[in-house]
Amino acid sequence: MLVALQFGLLQNPNQAVWPEAYRNAETGRMYKPHHEAEQALVFSDTPRFGALLGGEGGGKSVAAICKDLNRLRRGMSGIMVSPDLQHFKKSLWPEFRRWCPRNAVVESERYRLVPTWEPAQPFALHFNSAVPDPADNKKFLVSTLYCGGIDDPGGWEGPNVNFAHFDEARRHDTPAALKVLNGRVRIPGPNGEPPQLYFSTTPRKHWLFEYFGPEKPDGEEDEYLSFKRNSRVVRLLTIDNERAGNLQAGFTDMRGQGLTEAEKRVLLEAEWEDTEDVQRFLTSITWWDGCREELPPIDRHTPLVAAADAAVSGDTFGFVAVSRHPSRKDAVAVRYVKAWEPKGKALDFDAIEDDIVEFCAGHNVTEIGYDPYQLHQMMTGLRNRKIVHTVEVSQQAERLVADKNLLDMVLARQVAHNGQPQLRTHLDNADRKTTDDRKLRIVKRHEKQKIDLAVALSMAVFRLQRTPVRDLAMPVSETRTSPWALGV
Repeated sequence: MLVALQFGLLQNPNQAVWPEAYRNAETGRMYKPHHEAEQALVFSDTPRFGALLGGEGGGKSVAAICKDLNRLRRGMSGIMVSPDLQHFKKSLWPEFRRWCPRNAVVESERYRLVPTWEPAQPFALHFNSAVPDPADNKKFLVSTLYCGGIDDPGGWEGPNVNFAHFDEARRHDTPAALKVLNGRVRIPGPNGEPPQLYFSTTPRKHWLFEYFGPEKPDGEEDEYLSFKRNSRVVRLLTIDNERAGNLQAGFTDMRGQGLTEAEKRVLLEAEWEDTEDVQRFLTSITWWDGCREELPPIDRHTPLVAAADAAVSGDTFGFVAVSRHPSRKDAVAVRYVKAWEPKGKALDFDAIEDDIVEFCAGHNVTEIGYDPYQLHQMMTGLRNRKIVHTVEVSQQAERLVADKNLLDMVLARQVAHNGQPQLRTHLDNADRKTTDDRKLRIVKRHEKQKIDLAVALSMAVFRLQRTPVRDLAMPVSETRTSPWALGV
């Protein structure tokens, strides 16, 4: 049962000793925001709602705890809860105790900061704030922090406070706790500071996504639009906290071992995704096998659109060229596939570039689409040297369209191929991640499984369909080495 202690003033003749910055009592490390977005949420009193979405070990709970302390310091009372009392005892409370300045707590309650003390029920902790009592400048306001688990949201319908902090809200299947806490957060601070409700949690695509996710596309009704526009959402990555020295070196990689790529995106990168949202790109590889047919060999006059994709880790480079189908106007044909993989040493990008130049010299390549993240320098060089026209393919909006389009075309048997084994393997390795607006993205199923050729195919088909037929009709001259030299 919640301890019913009301916000008010206690006799305190001395101003609390608050540090200039919060320090972890066990490690000695000072709290430092990872970036400006985190700092803005932690030290700002607006907007009303906030979400610190973090991967495991990303520092989200610590950031929210420092925000709690900052408001308690300024004479504001609040609520700090976990999904249930057990989580509060084992996770949130030990973390809070590490960062809480001992002398800021009223003397009679400092025993609770001893590591051996463990809460058995919800309780209230009182703090000597740094704000003088306007009624008596020899005294200071006392702020109250109500603590516990919120497994029964209705049990928290008592205190009226200035702020509320809900840790790991993803473990609640309904927004009942949000609605109760939002009703409790109603008291302005001593200097008129507006009330706030904020969450520190690993994301989950349920009610949290409805409230804190992106605004729905134009034309779709969004009943939480006003809430979203009165919110601030910040993402904290596990790797950033490791680089800041707050985690053991290599923790992110070690934690990722055994996780699927979808689980990594949620648990380490704080992305809006549930693992059930990810499924195989092709529910069965037989859909791709059904697109196989005999195709005539390509010659120097067959207009081609190519695409290149390189893994972020630099361990695979995929290149795919496609053409319009020789007899079906509604279909495309896969004409060339090549994957470069390291053999005991890093990829030689200069050698790969030479191979691409040679391919373009012998074929009618009208353009190459590419992912600018890894290949900007190479593709810009090819374009500047007038080897071939190159085009960036956005890995956000355009990729979502391209990947969905490729899936639809395969299912409709509008992609013909000769059975290239490496491309088949990369397509079989691929999963699809569904977005909130029913688009999809090709993603890895597992870190070791390559999908670069599948991504290159998607981009090549996308660019082919956006190239006018007249721009694909000009043959390569016997004396010129690229269609760009002919003015294409």
